[in-house]
Amino acid sequence: MDRIVAISENVRGRVRRYYGRDASVIYPPVATRRYRFKELGDFWLSVSRMYPEKRIGLQFEIFRRLPRERLILVGGYSAGDRAERYLATLKPPPNVTLLGEIPEDRLLDLYSRCRGFLTTAVDEDFGITPAESMAAGKCVLATDEGGYRETIVPGKTGFLFPPNPEPFVRAIQTIDESALRAMKDDCMARARLFDETVFVDRMKRLVSEATEPSPTIGRRLRADTIKSG
Repeated sequence: MDRIVAISENVRGRVRRYYGRDASVIYPPVATRRYRFKELGDFWLSVSRMYPEKRIGLQFEIFRRLPRERLILVGGYSAGDRAERYLATLKPPPNVTLLGEIPEDRLLDLYSRCRGFLTTAVDEDFGITPAESMAAGKCVLATDEGGYRETIVPGKTGFLFPPNPEPFVRAIQTIDESALRAMKDDCMARARLFDETVFVDRMKRLVSEATEPSPTIGRRLRADTIKSG
């Protein structure tokens, strides 16, 4: 291969570590125009596949310690695989609602009305859900690792914490509605950096650069044409 494109600096580092190659970084596209801020509701939102590497148990534990708060968790898993066994070991507290997979329009509505967004995956490649949440003007609480470090601006569009319950609990207890509203514009502006128009522009530019003959190749082709003529 001539070029490698990674979806984040995090993945670019893996490419360098395992393949000894550099890569261009082009972030995945988010259709930001589809997301709206309607209100700061009475629930926090998480959107995640239900697998151990997403640390669903950590989210349960956070809200087990916050009985007056609510979490709605959207996401499914493949029937019959390890996720089924994993979830059987977890007992969500009564203030956590598991919705499974839902239609896109309902998910967009939840983004628009949630109080804020929670995501806790292990070393996420990029993590597109925080960008979607920010497009809806909502603050993101995430684990301090992986692609989250590239999308979330601490103190402006969200907060990054170590993967244990207490810092998440303290943040949810102390951050008030005025602080969440103050982040709205910064969140939306940040999300626009990952808009699908940016993705298309950067991909077109990369393809153009990759397929454009170098001056050396061009001179060689012209020389061969002269010789054959």
